[in-house]
Amino acid sequence: MAAGQSRRMGQPKLCLPVEGNPLGSMALDAAVASSLDGIAVVTRADDPMDWIPSRMTADPYRRRWIQVPCESSPLGMAESLKCGLRAAHCRNATAVLVLLADQPFVSSDMIDALIAQYRDGVQANKAYIAAEYEGIVRPPVLFGSGMFAKLLRLEGDAGARNLIQGEGRERGLAIGWHDAACFLDIDTRDDYDALLGGKGR
Repeated sequence: MAAGQSRRMGQPKLCLPVEGNPLGSMALDAAVASSLDGIAVVTRADDPMDWIPSRMTADPYRRRWIQVPCESSPLGMAESLKCGLRAAHCRNATAVLVLLADQPFVSSDMIDALIAQYRDGVQANKAYIAAEYEGIVRPPVLFGSGMFAKLLRLEGDAGARNLIQGEGRERGLAIGWHDAACFLDIDTRDDYDALLGGKGR
């Protein structure tokens, strides 16, 4: 999910440097290193993709991901999610793992832990599999195909949050995760400044 408008940041954030890398490329790096079968990078329709380093636009990296421009992304996160889901459905996906491009420290280990639970059949009677920290379920989140119809009915800027948090949430599996940095997302200038100051990791 890389189609946000960066309104709270006040400037495009995916190009901001973090540990020598563009912020937006770091979650993609983790996804490429994981056991995901394929990766759909959902972007704004006019995204120049200048936040993806040249090494990731060449093989073997480039064979692992496709760009999915989303014309309706200004309408909210739900639209971006639906664009990605449709792309995954076209590739006959039986599940999708929703990752956010502004979570620079999400790890391939975390991604693979969620996938392992799915492949062990745990997801069969659960709406989703997600990681949690301090009792709060947070992205990334894995949804099986049984949830696709509900995801396609989402609207607005909450994305899938209402399906995993709050009163009407679906029944899912939350895996406790030890590393708080994996859940850090960079939404505002204060978030970014705190990260550069070493408070985020």
